[in-house]
Amino acid sequence: MKKIFLFCAVFMTAMSMNAAITNMTCAEAKAATLDNLQADEVGTDSVAVTGYVTNTNGQISRGQQTFWLDDVKGTTQTFQAYWCNMPEDTPLNVGDKVTIKGFLTNYKGTTAEMKNGDVVILERVAVQIDTIEVSVCEAIAEGEALNDKEITPDVFAVEGVVSSVDGTYEQYNQATFWMTCENNNKKFEAYYVTMQENDGYFPQIGDTVSVLGKITKYNDIIEISNGKAWILAKSGYVPDTIRMNVAEAVAEGKQFEDNETSNDIYVVTGYCDSIAYAFSEANGNMSFYMCDDIAAPAYEFEAYRVKTNVEITVGQQVSVVGHLKKYVKDEVVTIEIVDGYIEGQATAVENLRGETTAQKFIENGHLYIVKDGVRYNVLGAKIK
Repeated sequence: MKKIFLFCAVFMTAMSMNAAITNMTCAEAKAATLDNLQADEVGTDSVAVTGYVTNTNGQISRGQQTFWLDDVKGTTQTFQAYWCNMPEDTPLNVGDKVTIKGFLTNYKGTTAEMKNGDVVILERVAVQIDTIEVSVCEAIAEGEALNDKEITPDVFAVEGVVSSVDGTYEQYNQATFWMTCENNNKKFEAYYVTMQENDGYFPQIGDTVSVLGKITKYNDIIEISNGKAWILAKSGYVPDTIRMNVAEAVAEGKQFEDNETSNDIYVVTGYCDSIAYAFSEANGNMSFYMCDDIAAPAYEFEAYRVKTNVEITVGQQVSVVGHLKKYVKDEVVTIEIVDGYIEGQATAVENLRGETTAQKFIENGHLYIVKDGVRYNVLGAKIK
């Protein structure tokens, strides 16, 4: 009986130690994170960091908000609360005092943050946030005056015409699209904005829209992130459908400006030569690279997060429908098809890939499979 009691006592003590939360200031949390955790390492001890909000985009997305804290009111960004759980639907404002509870994270070895922590609001500041109505050109000028990742204190209502659509996300009622300043062809991004009273309708090219939120500069892109959007007028635009193979799509996309997305719809047919992001049954999508010759993959063309209800495997021929995009990051260019879906798919090679008696060989740059003296191509068709 004494042994059982002793075990229970030790177990309860261990539980209470694990459940203990260490209270920290923003400066203490930053020092503890950068001094004790490796890059991208997450701490194992529960902490509660208290401070004043010094920067925020003022928006809540799916019950979460990202903001910066410091130990005194001002603009110093000491500790980041990254998509933390809000106790109410009203977004935080600069000057609010909060506590966030969770685990410290050393993001890329440079940023002390807490991801998906729980927010407790201690004090609210009385602020009057103006809503300023501007054109797309005016919004871009406002954003260009910011430092990188800086956010305006005021809320802007940006009215303009949709010039391209990067993606629509029905499950969240959100969309990402662009508007262009007619004076200088500079672009403004509405990034993951929530559509208001749209009855299932998402922005199309040529629609007149109003986007509400705080403007930010993110890696030289001027945008409103996680704001709200309204359709003011529908254009009735019907994009052209253009069919191409992979090489033609790559050549076409390379003519685009950096990070430009096509207005027209492309149907690109080719072979899946490698998987970029595995099939997600929950989300019904995956990413993979495509080529015209399965024996000579170039990894220049990616079908990015295309919708599919089955896993696409290496060697399958598919036709992907979507918008063509020239994606540029760190001077690396990838031509993509985005906001897409699978139009059709060929069968795999008649179960030959899994058989040890089937032989593979390459001739004139093409991959063939031979079984029982019969030659097949990668789609399973017999070759004379």
